[in-house]
Amino acid sequence: MPNLQPQHVQKIHELIDAGQIIIAIQAYRDATGVNLAEAKRAIEEMARIEAIRPPSSARDFDNPVLESKIRSMLAKGKKIEAVKIYREEYGIGLKEAKDAVTRIAAAMPHDLSKNAPYESAIENDPFAHDAGSGARVVVLLAAVGGVIACGIATVVLFLGGK
Repeated sequence: MPNLQPQHVQKIHELIDAGQIIIAIQAYRDATGVNLAEAKRAIEEMARIEAIRPPSSARDFDNPVLESKIRSMLAKGKKIEAVKIYREEYGIGLKEAKDAVTRIAAAMPHDLSKNAPYESAIENDPFAHDAGSGARVVVLLAAVGGVIACGIATVVLFLGGK
């Protein structure tokens, strides 16, 4: 945020929280000197980030890993589990957790009702449960083959020694 002092940021967040987006955009422009389009984008991003954070009474720190896990669960249609995890992590009530998870879902880049896949910012979803992979099968087959080869070698050595 170019040239924003802490008092500007606080005032802008107060305006966003009060739903006074146009005034927040003007305050951002006054503080930074940017054009209207850039100020609008910045305020929309600030409002989006603010909407997905936990309530200020429960917000001791930001937890991007938790937010990624919540997004991953939402993308899989597991909203109830996401609410449960959010509630346990921040120690808040069911309604507050449900509202926060709903805000996170609303800020996601796709429509969950159409089951469009959520595209993670990282290559593989670390929260996805692996139902089984080809690599595991190959390793297992190699191990079984090794055990069989050792057994054959033992029999050959035992019988060859007589």
